[in-house]
Amino acid sequence: MIKITPIQTGTVSIRPHHHCGEEGRGPVARKIDMLLDKDWVEDLPIYTYLIEHPEGNFLVDSGDTSENSAKDFLPAWHPFFRHGVVVKVAPDEEVGIQLRAMGIDPARDLKALILTLMHHDHAGGLNHFPHTPIIVSRENFALASSWKGRIFGCLPQYFPRWLNPTLIEFKKHAFGPFPQAHPLTRDGNIVLVSTPGHMRGHMSVVVRTTDVTYCRAGDSTYDERFLLEELVDGVTYDVALSKQTLRQTMALGQLEPTILLPAHDPRVPERLERGLCLPRQQTEQQAA
Repeated sequence: MIKITPIQTGTVSIRPHHHCGEEGRGPVARKIDMLLDKDWVEDLPIYTYLIEHPEGNFLVDSGDTSENSAKDFLPAWHPFFRHGVVVKVAPDEEVGIQLRAMGIDPARDLKALILTLMHHDHAGGLNHFPHTPIIVSRENFALASSWKGRIFGCLPQYFPRWLNPTLIEFKKHAFGPFPQAHPLTRDGNIVLVSTPGHMRGHMSVVVRTTDVTYCRAGDSTYDERFLLEELVDGVTYDVALSKQTLRQTMALGQLEPTILLPAHDPRVPERLERGLCLPRQQTEQQAA
């Protein structure tokens, strides 16, 4: 039996043009819109996901750290961190503390930590997992660890010195509508799929169970509504590539009942509790 549990590690507030970019605007224009924004969206959850699988427990993303509240922790030179994001994480909201409260020892009871990407709100909790295998795409790790990573929302200066992740190099191994995938478990029920657009090397985690498929979408979309309307966020590096990822994710939902699990969608608990899948389009034959 496979079970998925969302674990909320605080909240993040972002600008409306970050949450959803304006149609017709390219990556640079979207970032300018975001920096000129005066408003904020309501606080969004920062979700990690515990996957309990017969082969072991997997955690998807590590959330953020309460250190973000400390003065000068976020780089003041960066306009995004100075004007575009407010992270609120209490010490007892960090993922390691919450796992222990659930009876799970991060050092012994996890088969792996999977990072969909290495932005601060996905890799901020790495310090809780010095003895856990960590999995990330080679492309994302290379970008996040470089000086460019500091520009694109990563904080490599805070990555643990011991960090030596297993690097996934996607090849042309198709999984459903995704042309590049990497099976993670022997039974093939947990699969990493390449979903670029929001950030280079971004990946999602697809989990198949007997009754339903779960798509842990990372930041490939912030909200199910944006997926359904094919709306792209404001920090994407490639709008067309982001839209392609959204179409592939929607196609998965047409092939099999799929529950979407983004990192920042407030409706995730309701979706899991009620088993709300992505809507499936009727064919002309079905409609007749």
